[in-house]
Amino acid sequence: MRIAVVGGGPAGLYFALLMKRDWPELDITVFERNQPDDTFGFGVVFSDQTLDIFKAADEASYAAIRDNFAYWDDIEVHFKDSVHRVSGNGFCGCSRRSLLLLVQARARELGVELRFGEEAADIETLKTQYDLVVGCDGINSRIREGWRDRFQPEVDLRPNHFTWMGSTRPFDAFTFFFKETQHGVFIAHCYQYEAGRSTWVLETDPETFRKAGLGAMDEAASAAFLEGVFAEELQGHKLITNRSLWRNFPMIRCRNWVVENVVLLGDAKATAHFSIGSGTKLAMEDAIGLHKAFHKAGLKVDDALALFERSRREEVEKTQHAADVSLVWFEQLGRFWDFDPLRFAFGLMTRSKAITYDNLALRAPDMVAAVDEMVAGELGP
Repeated sequence: MRIAVVGGGPAGLYFALLMKRDWPELDITVFERNQPDDTFGFGVVFSDQTLDIFKAADEASYAAIRDNFAYWDDIEVHFKDSVHRVSGNGFCGCSRRSLLLLVQARARELGVELRFGEEAADIETLKTQYDLVVGCDGINSRIREGWRDRFQPEVDLRPNHFTWMGSTRPFDAFTFFFKETQHGVFIAHCYQYEAGRSTWVLETDPETFRKAGLGAMDEAASAAFLEGVFAEELQGHKLITNRSLWRNFPMIRCRNWVVENVVLLGDAKATAHFSIGSGTKLAMEDAIGLHKAFHKAGLKVDDALALFERSRREEVEKTQHAADVSLVWFEQLGRFWDFDPLRFAFGLMTRSKAITYDNLALRAPDMVAAVDEMVAGELGP
């Protein structure tokens, strides 16, 4: 069987190595337009549960990645003059560049052909030259757009503006900062991903973006402006840019994930908002799901692809729903701005319903007890 994987991100590389490990006779080629160490962005986030899935799927790559983790258990919310900290979350950060290089090495070791700096052929050519074509070429997928009328994607560009930056400021918790300025409110989603490096995802609403004049600024000017906004939080550290362009988040859903012998994985078929940190998780779990489908279908392409979409779609859509609820919470931040800081932090933690009242009571009993007392006082005897 000949397999073409279009896109050398986590999903494509992981699927390729899993398939080559279990069926060494397969002819698998990964096409990636960029060079092996041309990675954009900063860190990626995984939960404890996701790490267990990776360990079960391929212990060798898991062990290599694990050695590069920055681990934390807490989430910290900085709102106005208040700080609330919630334990029991179990997350780790990892450099996206390190992740890609480690998975590349594992794929190469197993005999996957990696073609960097090479654009794959168009979808019509690929589907005739290969028995299976895996499109995992990201949000702006050429594979998906080449057959747009057949995959039938829906793309909803959300109103808030965001950009990814980095910093040398260390963190021991996933940290949210909410800063009010003369222009409006800015949000920073921050986490450590390796020694001396942290990710900063900066977000703001359309009106604040316009008033601040950010649309006319280049990367350097945007970074300088945001260093001013978050001067206290940066603690003397600088922001680092890497193609840190302001964007609107695209909510992508595809009616079809599979067309003939072509399948979409990761952001090419479905996106999840960065506020729940599940983009790379979903992509790599897609790879695991497709690999499992081939085991169950006995390398029969049509059967495996149908099984993959049928078995995986519900889980992806559940994660997307949680992400959608989360992104709307941040878009509608003005509704909660006058909340007491304790109630605000409680709302932030439970915004996507992935963490419920009962879950939070186990993780942060003092916080939940204080919220209960506040609400009881408001209701009266």
